[in-house]
Amino acid sequence: MSALPLPVTQEEITAPWLTAALRERFPGITVTGLVREDIMQGTATKTRLRLKYDAAGRRAGLPATLIIKGGFAAHREMMAYIYELEARFYRDIAPRLELTLPRCYFSGTDPGRRQAIVLLEDLDARGARFCRVQQPLTYAQAAAQLKAQAALHARWWASPELAAGGALDWIEPLDPLPEGAAGTYQRGQLVPETYAHYMGLPRGVAVSRVFHDRDRMEGMLERLRRFDRRGPPCLLHGDAHLGSLYFDRDGAAGVLDWQSPRQGPWSHDVAYFLGSALDVVDRRAWERPLLELYLAELGRHGVTPPAFDEAWYAYGVQMIYGLYYWLVNPVEFQAELNNCAVAPRFALAALDHGTYERLHAL
Repeated sequence: MSALPLPVTQEEITAPWLTAALRERFPGITVTGLVREDIMQGTATKTRLRLKYDAAGRRAGLPATLIIKGGFAAHREMMAYIYELEARFYRDIAPRLELTLPRCYFSGTDPGRRQAIVLLEDLDARGARFCRVQQPLTYAQAAAQLKAQAALHARWWASPELAAGGALDWIEPLDPLPEGAAGTYQRGQLVPETYAHYMGLPRGVAVSRVFHDRDRMEGMLERLRRFDRRGPPCLLHGDAHLGSLYFDRDGAAGVLDWQSPRQGPWSHDVAYFLGSALDVVDRRAWERPLLELYLAELGRHGVTPPAFDEAWYAYGVQMIYGLYYWLVNPVEFQAELNNCAVAPRFALAALDHGTYERLHAL
C-alpha cells in the first residue's frame, strides 16, 4: 500500500500530489494541469478531475479525466474504515477477479490522517450507464448482475484464504449489529429516539407500521447475526444495491463502491440485490427463476450450490438486513427520495417471505 501522505481537503488535491500518486504506477510522468469539475457527495466523496500531462504522461496513455474517491466530507472520520476497505480491495482483490470493474490508477492509505484514497477510471468517459434506485432493472439486467455475483462468490467459496492467517483474513465476517466500538453506527441507529426519528420520515411512512417496532427489529437483527454464521463463507460485495452497479456500453454488468466487502453467506448479496433492484411486482414474478439461475451459475463455476428450498429459505431470511439499513439510512448517505424508493421494496419482500416469522423460529 502506498506510503504517500494523502489529502483530506479538496484544496490539497493538487497537480504535484497527483504526480506523486500516479508515478507509483507510471514512473516519470508529470501532471501539468488540474481542474476539479464535479464533486459528488455520499458515504465517500467522489470528485471528477480533468488533467493535463507532460509528454511522458501522454505516452503512458493516462486518461483526460479521473475520479478521486475518499473521505472529504464532515463525516469522513466516522467512515474512515470503509475508505480503507475500498483501497485494500483495489490493491489485493481486484487484480484477482474477472469482473467488470473500473480501472484503478492509485490506491493508498494514510492512518495518521485517517484517510484512504483511490484514483479510478472515469466510467462516463467510456459510455457506462449507471444504475439508479428510481429505475428498477429488467429481467435480463438482473440476470447479468447475478451472474457477476456468482462469479465473485465462487472465487473464494469456503476458501482458506478467508480463515485466520489467510491472505484475506482482514475481510471481516458480516455482522448486522457488531458489538462494541465497531457497532457504533449500526447499533446507534437503534437508539429509541433515533429510530423513531427515521420512522417519522417519508420512508417510514411508506412502510407498514409493523416495522416501526424498534424492539422487534432489534430482535430480528440479533437472530440474523446467528443465521449469518451458518454455512460456508464467501467473499461478499456487501452493499449490492443499484447505486453500486452499472452496465458497460456492451451490456456487461459492472460493480462499483467496494467499501463494504465482507465474508459471509451468499444469500446476503443476492437478497440485498434483488430486494432493492426490482420493482415489487417484477420481484414476485422473477425471484424464483433468478435464484435458480444464480445457483446454476455457482455450479458452472465449480461450486456445489445449496438445494433450491434451502436457498429460498436463506434468501427470504436476509430481507431484514436491507429493510433495516434503508429505513435508518442518513440523508447524508442517500437522498430521501432514494430511501423512499428502496425501503418499501424491502418491506414488501419481508412481508412476502415471512421474514420475521422465519427469524423468530430460529
